[in-house]
Order: sequence, then C-alpha cells, then structure tokens
Amino acid sequence: MGLPHLHGIVPPLPTPLNADETIDLGALKRLAELQIEAGVHGLWALGTTARFDLIPDSRQRGIAQAVVEAAAGRVPLVLNVSDMGTERTLTRARMFDELPYDYYAALPPWYQPMTPTEVTDYFHALADKLARPVVIYNAPWICNQLSFDHLRRLAEHPRIVGCKDVSPSLSRTLDWPVAERRKLGFSYLHGNDLIALSTELTADGFVTSLANPFPELAVALWDAGRAGNAERAFRLQSQFTRLARLTGFGPGLACLEAACRHRGFLERMLPAPLRSLDESVRRRVAELIEEVGALPKETVAA
Repeated sequence: MGLPHLHGIVPPLPTPLNADETIDLGALKRLAELQIEAGVHGLWALGTTARFDLIPDSRQRGIAQAVVEAAAGRVPLVLNVSDMGTERTLTRARMFDELPYDYYAALPPWYQPMTPTEVTDYFHALADKLARPVVIYNAPWICNQLSFDHLRRLAEHPRIVGCKDVSPSLSRTLDWPVAERRKLGFSYLHGNDLIALSTELTADGFVTSLANPFPELAVALWDAGRAGNAERAFRLQSQFTRLARLTGFGPGLACLEAACRHRGFLERMLPAPLRSLDESVRRRVAELIEEVGALPKETVAA
C-alpha cells in the first residue's frame, strides 16, 4: 500500500541564531538544503527543536519564509502554529497564510487542563478555519496530551490529516491498521529514534530531532526498513542508537546543538535562558560522533 504525501524522515529544524539572538537566516537555509540533499522527505518548521516558544513572534515569519525559499517546493513542509487557545492559534497562523506550506501543525493547548470535549472543539475549529490541513502534535510533556482513542476520533475529521505522536507505545500503528489510516487520508508519524522497529510496525514516518545532525543516517535507516532489509536496518539502527546517547550528556537540545555544530551545520540554536554545553561536554559529544560515525557505515567504507 502506497505511502501518504507526508511520510518518511521529516526533521524538525532548529533555528540557527546569531550571537545577539537574531536569526541566522543564511545558516537556516543551508541547514534546510543539507537536509534535502541528504534525502529527507519533508521539513518541519518552528517546532519544539526550533524553540517556537522562545523565539519572538516578530521573527517567526522570517524563519518560515527562509525554509520555504530553501525548500523551493522539493519536499512537503509542515509549520507549527501552536498556541494556547482557538483564537490565538488562528491568529498566529494568519501570519503565515501567504507562504506555501502544505500543513499546519498544532499541539493541544498546554498551559491549563481542559476536558476532552474542549480539546476536540479546539482541533475541530482549527481544521474548519485554518488555511492548511492540520497535523496534530501529540506530546507527553503537555497537560492535555491526547489519548490514543481521542487521536483516532479526531482523525475522522477530513482536514485533520496526520499526527506526530511522541509516545513510548510503538505498537499503536498495529492497533490502527494501515488500511484504516489510508481510508481516512491520515499519516501517522512517530516522534522517536527507533526508526527500524517503528517502520516494521508500519509507522508512516518520523519527526525526530536527531535527524538534524545525522540526516544521511536517518534516511538510510528509513530506506532499509522500507525495503525489508533487516540486516542493514539493524546495523544502521544500532549506529543511530549509539549516536542518540549524546543527547543524555546534558540538556537534550544543548547536546543536539553541539552535534550540529560539530558537523558544521550551525553555531547556536538555543535562545535565552537556555545555555550551550560547556567545552568539556561538547568534546564528549564530538568524540562520540567521531567514534560511532555520522554517516551510514557503508558510506564511510565506500
């Protein structure tokens, strides 16, 4: 059965910053280009890795536009427009309506608990009124995380077309058969790094921040999983998982910043009050990357 339009490796791009925390638009465009050259299947802009919650609203339109210019229509684009309530989210999204994004992504409101009915009303209103189809961003660190049953009910709306589900339960894709998802036109993307296993369990794709410093490896891993090449997928997954250790050397995004810096993709990506790693921990990140390898092992050998 064919894949949906939104599938495969969809990196949630970070936001490269200058020393004064203005946006390094040149670095952002280069980063997007590097991801596309590596073979990614889409780009996710202004998500958690981009720290949309810390970047001033006045700078977010420029970020979204830079990603569009770099992508130049070559891959599907998802733009996160999350905010705290229906009108706030609709208003935020209008800043970007003139840009040719394929999808708008939205978290459930995350500050105060809401009833499931209120969250349903929120997503239905977005689906009815936004200029783009909706991809639900379901994350465990917010107070209104969706249950699996709730997510499936929301998928029945014709303009709710996918989700990024950051869930430890990898078997959800088995409980929601591919044929049912295709009938709804729904794309189920996982927010984890276990690409080989999740692909085997019929996930449609992955929005993993680890794809930013290692896009070539993430794409090779997806390709091996889709091809049913279990031996190659296992080998590449082992490499990817060994690299994932670096995110535990300190705060996760600070470790990702160090990994992207080591590969020459950017210098900074953490707005205040977030801090970069100190030099000793950055060296640990670099040493792990050099030990494990940033590229698929076959590429290195060749």
